[in-house]
Amino acid sequence: MLFIAGLIGGTMNALAGGGSGITFAALVFTGMPPIVANATNTFAATFGYIAGVIGYRNHLQGYWRDLAWQMPLAFIGGLIGGWALLRTDPQVFAAAVPWLLLLATLLFMAGSQLERAAAQLGGARMRAIGASAIFLTCIYGGYFQGGFGILTLAALSLGGYTAVRTMNGMKLLFATVSSLAAISLFAAEGRIDWLGGLAVLLGIGIASYGAARLTDYVSDVSVKRASLSICWLVTAYAFYSTYG
Repeated sequence: MLFIAGLIGGTMNALAGGGSGITFAALVFTGMPPIVANATNTFAATFGYIAGVIGYRNHLQGYWRDLAWQMPLAFIGGLIGGWALLRTDPQVFAAAVPWLLLLATLLFMAGSQLERAAAQLGGARMRAIGASAIFLTCIYGGYFQGGFGILTLAALSLGGYTAVRTMNGMKLLFATVSSLAAISLFAAEGRIDWLGGLAVLLGIGIASYGAARLTDYVSDVSVKRASLSICWLVTAYAFYSTYG
């Protein structure tokens, strides 16, 4: 089951985001405590992020100068988020999950409006706002993986980026950096279920690379519509499983 969840989640993450909600739910379903499931999910997702970056590498050409100074922000953000998770009461975290997913989905749905607002900012101001948004998003990602990709796409929109494939590649790169930072803390405190994480990891790794290549043949509009539909389904399931 965890391997199949990894295949589904990896495909979603590579296309736009929201896949970590699927894999997180699957890990919790096996009986893992929510915080352990989230830490394990971060570990498993990271290797999918790496595979996705490789798949999108051609779409990142010409952007490495921007990425080089933003990656340290992503790493620091991941450390802060991971530290905060380890100090959160498990019951509080479990109750917050559906609301975190809802926030992320609403922001993704408003992506076009964010892009228009960003286009009216000056170049330097746009970059500053985008970098700040990436930093805050990576704090969120270190804390909780569900919806991380969606929030990152929204942050990139604020930074003035509009090409979906390039944004997906950037999203996966920032996710890799921030997640590695958080994993270092989770591993040090023994909060990762390595066996369960490995099963999810294998599925995510296979799906992420294949889905990244698939986007070369799928329109941007189709990718956005499919991803948003899946995100709403994941969010609805989270509310049902928590409060139903």
